[in-house]
Amino acid sequence: MEKFEADSRVVASLLLDLFEITTVYRQNEQLIFTLSCRFDREKSIKSIRDRLKTAGYTFYLDESGDLLTLSIDPRAKRKIPPLNIVLFVATLFSVYFLSVVYRYILAAPDFETAIGMALDALSRGEGLIFTVAMISILMVHEMGHYIASRRRNIVTSWPYFIPAPNVIGTFGAVIKSKSPIWNRRDLIEVGASGPIAGWVVAIGWLWFGLSHSSVVALDVLQPGAIPFFMEGESILMRFSTWLLIGDAPTGSAYVLSEAAFAGWVGLLVTAINMLPIGMLDGGHVVYGLWRKRQHLMGKLAVLGLLVLGFQTPMWWMFAGFGLFFGMSHPPTLNDYQPLSRTSKIMGWVALLILALSFTPVPFR
Repeated sequence: MEKFEADSRVVASLLLDLFEITTVYRQNEQLIFTLSCRFDREKSIKSIRDRLKTAGYTFYLDESGDLLTLSIDPRAKRKIPPLNIVLFVATLFSVYFLSVVYRYILAAPDFETAIGMALDALSRGEGLIFTVAMISILMVHEMGHYIASRRRNIVTSWPYFIPAPNVIGTFGAVIKSKSPIWNRRDLIEVGASGPIAGWVVAIGWLWFGLSHSSVVALDVLQPGAIPFFMEGESILMRFSTWLLIGDAPTGSAYVLSEAAFAGWVGLLVTAINMLPIGMLDGGHVVYGLWRKRQHLMGKLAVLGLLVLGFQTPMWWMFAGFGLFFGMSHPPTLNDYQPLSRTSKIMGWVALLILALSFTPVPFR
């Protein structure tokens, strides 16, 4: 009886926003629910099929009567879909190959020479450490969201990694939510868990990489090396570089190892995710902490990005993202449930990460 009640609660939590449960009972190894639609019948059926499939359940939904009958095996099997695996492999390749190619494009006089230099560098193992570091940061970030969602019985997809033709070979990774957020406690825990987890990994790679980085005179930079200057850098990057390497004299620059560069990218991406705009992780956290004040903070963040865009045009792209997709965060199903102490701590830690990691001028 205790297992029946526990299994019933888990499955019921995935149904209650769309259906009223009229009866539930066990038949052999199956749970049987009779359901009455709260909203549009066709849309509700489509949504619950997608949700239960994503959650890994084997089920049968009988739509023949006025009431729906759901027969479901409560033992979910979470298999990784082929598309997620293909995208992950493609992203591995794009990060490994393009991160090296772009470095030599900046150094070579023409494209053909750049490709030749890049292929030679790849044969020497360049790009491997950056790829491992970058993928680990992205993976831990997304799995932080995924595990927190499972803990709160929110159905999400496995991470979708996104290959891209840019200097790091990826646009990152995303997970898709298939069920609503029940309250602000869950919203903060799910929203903050990814940035916190990914940031910890990024810090590890950054500090390891800085211990293998150096200060080099600008007139002796090697092809493929990317000079870094601390103007416009984050508080954390400035402090870490000063602590582990020291100051760079006039006429010289920091040359980061692949691990350090990946850590730097991880800090940048985490800070961008933590901007209090709409459906970004920062939007989740700020709405969870202060509800309607998030709308004002989202507007201020977009305004700030528009101003910073005159220093680094990439910020205009993210400002456009906020303007196009919306600066406000939608409410949860129960905004008035009190926050837990854990959710408050996670929210404030995530905002501290934003303050320490935000890079006003990452590129010039």
